[in-house]
Amino acid sequence: MPSIKRAIKTSDLTYEMSDVSIEIVNAPEDCDWSRWGMLDDRRSTRMYCFKANTENQLYQFILEGEVYKFEENILLTITGVSDAQNNKKIAMLSTPNFEEAVGISDKDEEGNPKEGAPYLPIPQNYHVYMQTWENPTFIDQFLWKEDTRSLEPNGITRPWFNMCAFPDDTDWDRWTMTYDSNHYQLSLPAYVYYAFKRGSNSEIYFGRYGAKGDQEYTSEDGEIKYYDAYSYDPAAHPEDVEGDQYYGQAKCGNIKIEGLSENVQVTDISVVFDGIDTFMYLMID
Repeated sequence: MPSIKRAIKTSDLTYEMSDVSIEIVNAPEDCDWSRWGMLDDRRSTRMYCFKANTENQLYQFILEGEVYKFEENILLTITGVSDAQNNKKIAMLSTPNFEEAVGISDKDEEGNPKEGAPYLPIPQNYHVYMQTWENPTFIDQFLWKEDTRSLEPNGITRPWFNMCAFPDDTDWDRWTMTYDSNHYQLSLPAYVYYAFKRGSNSEIYFGRYGAKGDQEYTSEDGEIKYYDAYSYDPAAHPEDVEGDQYYGQAKCGNIKIEGLSENVQVTDISVVFDGIDTFMYLMID
């Protein structure tokens, strides 16, 4: 089983390690933990991993108490995966609709909202992202909708995205994404892309969804198409556009993980926003 540690976001640029180690129970023997992802849909925090020796099959685990339990009879299929996608690494997130509900932790024993409990948007879509083999800064999006067990190439915005203006020492092998609507409730800049600084286990670059529709490419059939970009560069998020800045901070920068032991190697990462807090899950070698 993998060793996964958890950190919690304490400021826009800081995560602090906790003493929580993730326990996974009842996992099938053919789990491929080198390909995993996590998301939160305000009902549960969910963990996924590939079924070994498959190109598009995902097992699901649900957080119950302090452990992640395998959910039997749930096998999700990512359709439309081709040789163009690098499925050796995935990222996942969920996005909300306009329905709101009180989170489980803010209900009393009878299931009623506690006084002053915040109402949280309920996600209706799960997303899976994969890089392309040809260019790790180019990612494809697969979208799941309620009442199905498949994810298809799709996008609420566009099915493809590019990463722009990230530093030259970005580690494109250790990356993830989340939808953090603390600052951008039901807004496209809530989408965040994270990637480690190469050679570091405690410094992470991040960029938010930015330039829309201004990236051009030619498809295999010669058609000119466009895709959107996540950018590390503040210039891609002009201050005169309402909502493009928050608390005076640009929508990109460097994150530091505090309290991580110096003798560990982080091999992969997932970031989960539960409607109130943002958690970072680090897979340790």
